[in-house]
Amino acid sequence: MRKLLGILTLVALAGAACYVFVPYDDSRTPPRRSRPSEPARGYYDRMDVSYFYEYLQPYGLWVSYSPYGYVWVPRDVGYRWRPYTRGRWAWTDHGWTWVSVERWGWIAFHYGRWGWDRRLGWFWVPDIVWGPAWVGWRWGGGHIGWAPLPPGADFIPGRGFGRRDWDIPYQYWVFVRGRDFMDRSLDQWVLPYERNTTIINITVLNVNISARGDQVVNEGAGLEHVRRETNRTITKTALRDANRPEDVRSSGQEVVVYRPEISRNELARPKQVIGQEQAAERLDPERTERVYRQPPARDTAELRKAHQQEQKLMEKSQEVEITEIRRKAAEETSKIQNPETRKTSEQQVNSRIGELRKKHVDEKAELAKRQKEEEEKTKKRPTPVRKKDGL
Repeated sequence: MRKLLGILTLVALAGAACYVFVPYDDSRTPPRRSRPSEPARGYYDRMDVSYFYEYLQPYGLWVSYSPYGYVWVPRDVGYRWRPYTRGRWAWTDHGWTWVSVERWGWIAFHYGRWGWDRRLGWFWVPDIVWGPAWVGWRWGGGHIGWAPLPPGADFIPGRGFGRRDWDIPYQYWVFVRGRDFMDRSLDQWVLPYERNTTIINITVLNVNISARGDQVVNEGAGLEHVRRETNRTITKTALRDANRPEDVRSSGQEVVVYRPEISRNELARPKQVIGQEQAAERLDPERTERVYRQPPARDTAELRKAHQQEQKLMEKSQEVEITEIRRKAAEETSKIQNPETRKTSEQQVNSRIGELRKKHVDEKAELAKRQKEEEEKTKKRPTPVRKKDGL
């Protein structure tokens, strides 16, 4: 009888091993899983949200955050960081697909939503539906922008979004010049957020995410528009499935993604969870009410270099905006036959450019103010003292 119970126990454990996630070891190398004989919808694994909790734990903090439950705040993401900035865009069968360079990007930019808190900074809210990129879009005036959809924007396969009253705060938006949109290192072209309000006012919000069968597609900025802005041919990149996170990679010909099927588990929780107050104290206190991360504490030269890059990007972006207005105005004016009407049109364009230049001056002043504050706070912070070995 005892022998029979032992055999039954081994059978039960073997069956459970197909579905229960095995936590990572100290090397952060995930265990290999056996591949099911009949993978569902092309995905190789089935697991629940506890897998996300385990995988992301080494890279950030899990915080108990009302009303979303457990949210994740990334660590060590660097100055100027915002969601969907460190990586590139690829056009695939799923539309515009975000290719992240962050080790945890295959989760945080393809499942779930991003929110922003004035004390915690950016935080990620888990969800179980995979998508090429959960972002809305804006384009026009020589620029292309995207923003992470906020928490609560739930997508139901087969039905789409349950809401359409998109309320995306201005600081969520990431803008680049249209010519830079297909660059493989987009973070170096991201404009300082002081430009956001002006660009938002000349663009229209588009959330072009839909379902084709069981596939989520993000058509985003129009393909022809991107071709004109970048002045290059946009070829479709093949999207392949990976067997595990370590196999995620990208090249000019293909993007290999890991997208396991995730189920909900209301009983699951991260192994280490802290409250909002504790998280705010642990995170850099100087980050409050700031979209960007706090600049490096000790490297003043690196901060100055980052500030100079912001200034150059802002100036070039402003020039692009005015050039685009003049280009469109020239096209329209060339169609006008009446001299008086043409003169009136030219005056209106000049007036518009004059108002825009005033906004540009204000933007530069806001940027200079923010940068000065950052430099002053960096100077005031004490330099950490490194202890010698053995002391």
